[in-house]
Amino acid sequence: MLEVLKRTNGGLGPASRAIETMERQLAQLVRLVDDLLDLSRITHNRIELRRERVELASVIHQAIEASRPLAETAGHDMKVALLPNPIYVHGDPVRLTQIFGNLLNNSCKYTPPGGKVSVTARQEGSEVVVTVADTGAGIPPDKLSSIFEMFTQIDGSLERSQGGLGIGLTLAKRLVQMHDGSIEARSAGEGRGANLSCACR
Repeated sequence: MLEVLKRTNGGLGPASRAIETMERQLAQLVRLVDDLLDLSRITHNRIELRRERVELASVIHQAIEASRPLAETAGHDMKVALLPNPIYVHGDPVRLTQIFGNLLNNSCKYTPPGGKVSVTARQEGSEVVVTVADTGAGIPPDKLSSIFEMFTQIDGSLERSQGGLGIGLTLAKRLVQMHDGSIEARSAGEGRGANLSCACR
């Protein structure tokens, strides 16, 4: 029906802006439902990874493109610094994209308009570490250990205003664990941004 409205409206005036807002909200709702379903599937061991040799840069760029509308709406400056040579990991490309997308969405949500979000990758022995860093709200020291727990929200009012439920990082952690990897959050404290790092092979 949104597509019908777009075609009949001709893309002009306030109605056009309203339709764009509705599309963004619908996309967010779809992501929330998908995340909830995936968490349920993981809990009941109903997700089977389809692992293959995957170029890391390709899945990171897919995640960035999926998160770009959220970043652009908030006016964030997004930087990407990957390794110069192709790096391959053994994983499910769809789920890896989902992991990095959730980390990016989290950073975009908790960063005030006009902030900075960066994605970097580095090699550490046999592992590759991907870090999403931001200049956002930061994480209090007493919350670092619980940030990946289900329904945890550092700033509940902000998360609700962005349409979140506090499940994105929980899903990311469980998918990372299914890949035999690890994930951690670091922050210098409230108002000082955060780094979310994921290690995989």
